[in-house]
Amino acid sequence: MVQKSVNPVSILKSIYQNEFQWSVLKSFGLFLLGVRIAKEFAGVEIMPAIAQH
Repeated sequence: MVQKSVNPVSILKSIYQNEFQWSVLKSFGLFLLGVRIAKEFAGVEIMPAIAQH
């Protein structure tokens, strides 16, 4: 039995041409990017407390 080689470029083209799969892939990728950015901001005080007199 001969196995067909899997070409990563053809897989990506197939996903890109399928609107639903491409949308899921983009959403997942952007979510992971947001998580990574949020981890970089861990401990950063975006809005410092206003000093009360």
